[in-house]
Amino acid sequence: MRFSDVKGQEELKSGLRQFYNQNRLSHALMLCEKAGYGALPLVLAFIQYMCCKNRTEEDSCGVCPSCGKISKMIHADLHFAVPVNSTKKIPSDKKPVTDHFIDKWRESVIKNPYLSEEEWYSEIEIEEKSGNISVSEAAAITKKLSLRSYEGGDKFMVIWLPENMNREASNKLLKLLEEPPAGTYFFLISQSPESIISTITSRCQMIFMKPESTEVLSSIIKQEFSLNHDDSLTWCRISGGSYGQAVRLIKGSQADMAFFEYTDKLLEYSFNKNLIELIKHWEEIASIGRERQKQLCVYALEMLRKIYVTKLGRTEISNTTSAEKERINYWANRLPEEFYEKAYLNLNKCISDLERNVNSKLVFSDLSNRFFISLQNYGSTK
Repeated sequence: MRFSDVKGQEELKSGLRQFYNQNRLSHALMLCEKAGYGALPLVLAFIQYMCCKNRTEEDSCGVCPSCGKISKMIHADLHFAVPVNSTKKIPSDKKPVTDHFIDKWRESVIKNPYLSEEEWYSEIEIEEKSGNISVSEAAAITKKLSLRSYEGGDKFMVIWLPENMNREASNKLLKLLEEPPAGTYFFLISQSPESIISTITSRCQMIFMKPESTEVLSSIIKQEFSLNHDDSLTWCRISGGSYGQAVRLIKGSQADMAFFEYTDKLLEYSFNKNLIELIKHWEEIASIGRERQKQLCVYALEMLRKIYVTKLGRTEISNTTSAEKERINYWANRLPEEFYEKAYLNLNKCISDLERNVNSKLVFSDLSNRFFISLQNYGSTK
């Protein structure tokens, strides 16, 4: 991975090169992003730049032995810690750690450097669970970094989504982050830094990634997907400046259409007081897997935003796609003003409960009941 392979983020690329060349680079960096901003490919490109013996002022050479190993993620001094969980092949009594999944991790990231957390869980077939970085992983990190460098240079530990570390693992890594072995660099990539204990963040140099500008991102996706100017601008707005999110949206995943239908039916059965179908519906949602359930709630929040903005007559900022337009307009003309705030609170509570591993049947039964009650004085009875 070279800097030239990372989409946009030119200001940050320049800043990282300056940190390194001016000897101002901290031993522990935490890059904070929203999904799809590109922190992982950026870190891999930076490590390749640091290790390259033939680098230019702007980038690594991409052809030397070191670049070849890092681009394949097989450099002996490049280590990873990522959220995992038990599977049929790796049961919980084996204490799953990243090394059990390292081949799949390399394959997945090389195929898609903008890999999302949900996509990773799908790759290792743990969609029904949440991944975590355990104390066993922390012990493995400590052991790896206590050894001498295999290649005779620096050692690198990339911790992807450290917010998935439990407190025991976090405490075990504290001393290592505070006093790392000589020539050791930590790169932590977080999408929820507020969920990480302060004693970890205080030991890191924090870098907050910005969304890509509409002009730059529009130009990138317009060329990659052969879009016209207006369509590329629409996808940029919908993605919130995230290249990875823009790509996922443009490809029009079946999951997004499923989420649209799930949300639409939740509104329909609640609005029309069809309690029997509503019960069947939440039972179906409760069976789709925890990560997809969280994605569904996030999608529902965005769909409600589009409906409300359309209700206010601001369709130019609703970012509604053609596939959604008819039903968005339908609900904008029917849902009462006071429903939106309640729905937002209920969906955010749902996400919080799922993250705390509350039984999903209870979570979606409660959500459906609240929607039903909120709309009981509106709609029609079938």
